[in-house]
Amino acid sequence: MIKLVAFDWNGTLIADAQTVVDCSNEQLKIFGNKKIDIKNYRQNFEIPVNKFFKNIGLHPKNIEKNYMKSGDIFHTCYEKKVNKLRTRAGTKKTLEWLKLRKINSVIVSNHAVDRIHKQIVRLKIVQNFDEILANRHTHDSYTIKGKENRLIDYIQSKRLKPTEVLVIGDTQEEIIIGQDMGARTVAITNGHSSIVRLKAAKPDFLINNLGELIAIIRQINKN
Repeated sequence: MIKLVAFDWNGTLIADAQTVVDCSNEQLKIFGNKKIDIKNYRQNFEIPVNKFFKNIGLHPKNIEKNYMKSGDIFHTCYEKKVNKLRTRAGTKKTLEWLKLRKINSVIVSNHAVDRIHKQIVRLKIVQNFDEILANRHTHDSYTIKGKENRLIDYIQSKRLKPTEVLVIGDTQEEIIIGQDMGARTVAITNGHSSIVRLKAAKPDFLINNLGELIAIIRQINKN
């Protein structure tokens, strides 16, 4: 029986993959690196962000020297664009369905809590979430990988079993987190990772639209 759905934010609930690529290219200018396209990005994106930089060929010393400045450039660029972004298809329908059935929803993210809260208010979905489990500062995602611990602590505080949790995300990170915990996992395409990488992570379900979650949860809770 699924009692909690843990949603990733970037690329899962909000359709920001291309925006992140555009802003990543702005910060790559600091490193003297050539631009990347969304295909290259999806093949190499990883958290912490310094791993992503290494994956696309940046030298560790260059990353360490410039990550604060480049991070400021990225977030300035992103905040200028994010207010025009929408939720992924099927988001509002699914969140309302979960709320009506008293299945709780949380956001688990490497983004900053205050930035996420601002957007879920703008998008008029703030009432659908019980908690935002995310970073305190925007720069944390460059060196810290803390999503799993935050989710585990939350689940324990609510006295839930891992089997009562469904974790959904658009990268391997969320799938691995769910698998490590013993939760059910759903990967969604067209986010921040390629389909090849998502399939390689072996999620329980692979979807293209958040509306598909409804049938999945019905199936799980029926068995």
